Amino acid sequence: MKVSVPHTKEMPETTAWTAPELPVTLRRTETAQRFEFSPATADLERSDVQAAWHRLLQARRSPEKLYQLPAFFNYLQETREDGAGACELHVVRRRSDARIVGIVPGRRMTQSVSVRLGPLTVFKRTVPVYQLLGSVPLIDAGEEGLSSFVLNNLLQSHPDCKALLMQAMPEELARTVGGKGLSRHVLNGWQNCHTVPLPEDVETYLQKFSSKKRYNLSRQVRLLAKEAGEVSLVRVEHADQVAALVDGMRALMNAEDFSVQSSQVKLENLARHGLLHSYLLQCGGKTVALVLGTHSDEVWHVHNICCAQEYMHLSVGTSIIHLALQDAIAHFDFTHADFGYGTPNQEFRSTHVLQRRGKLLLCRRHGMADLLFKLYSVQNRMNEALIARVKTARKRLKERRQASK
Repeated sequence: MKVSVPHTKEMPETTAWTAPELPVTLRRTETAQRFEFSPATADLERSDVQAAWHRLLQARRSPEKLYQLPAFFNYLQETREDGAGACELHVVRRRSDARIVGIVPGRRMTQSVSVRLGPLTVFKRTVPVYQLLGSVPLIDAGEEGLSSFVLNNLLQSHPDCKALLMQAMPEELARTVGGKGLSRHVLNGWQNCHTVPLPEDVETYLQKFSSKKRYNLSRQVRLLAKEAGEVSLVRVEHADQVAALVDGMRALMNAEDFSVQSSQVKLENLARHGLLHSYLLQCGGKTVALVLGTHSDEVWHVHNICCAQEYMHLSVGTSIIHLALQDAIAHFDFTHADFGYGTPNQEFRSTHVLQRRGKLLLCRRHGMADLLFKLYSVQNRMNEALIARVKTARKRLKERRQASK
């Protein structure tokens, strides 16, 4: 709200004047008057929605922009299973000129929260939540108060959901989301995610390794070819290649892991929407390793790496990643490869850049969900401290036994 002050003799030009700070309730009212939040799933194909969607994506604030793409939204709609939460699209317009300043794709799902005492589960609750696809809201960062407006409207529009879920919120951006009356909770704390910046050419990538490391990586591939047959890397992008990918998954994964991976129909849909980017490493025509991945325009996302146990002594997992990264650099314009949460193979730690992310939950302050998440956080810290003490005690006991020998 701008306050106009007339220039008078009693207030010369050199006098500084500051408008009084607006009360919180007045600021909220002003924000609500500036923006309009509305469902837009039915308007997905409108030219103004598509144009704004692509414009906002150019800001590239989210490390998981893949999940905010129109193509991914279409994929989710086409492959939704019975009983699963439908994907929804919300549009935020500026009331003054109807300009779209926010595109928010999301879906209903659940989040399990277990309160444990050591190995014992005291109780477990399943909380209905609303997931923001891509974690970081796809909004115009220059609009003051817009983030808080969007998050509050999402909660108001989905009263059956007790919290908003942001699956992989970057730690440095977490402070930009939230708002008055909302509590923030990071389940299991901030964690390291592993990425590999991809240079413009393969030679620059190889120079990141020492000469000895480069020799060993090449030697591993030669030994694999000698033992298992001629080595070839197959990039899987198209629907007619998915059957071979699924055959490889079935051969290399255990039954439990295979059952939770994407079905052949879903993988084929990913391919048709131009999102699939996987690899098969074949020796003598037989798949000995695979990488299950997807991509946006700028990032290659690695979701799973599977290897034949009989060739693990030849570091077949390292070999397929090394060859796949070279292929991605040579044929695509990706800025980096994203391996997500977890601990990478020692071979590639010299090339990895860590990014801190966390599973962020936003809920109404002082509500039951807020209390549950607070209890979970306190209990989780206690468990971590207990585990650390047990490890320290075991280490000291081992040292004493060794000293007494």
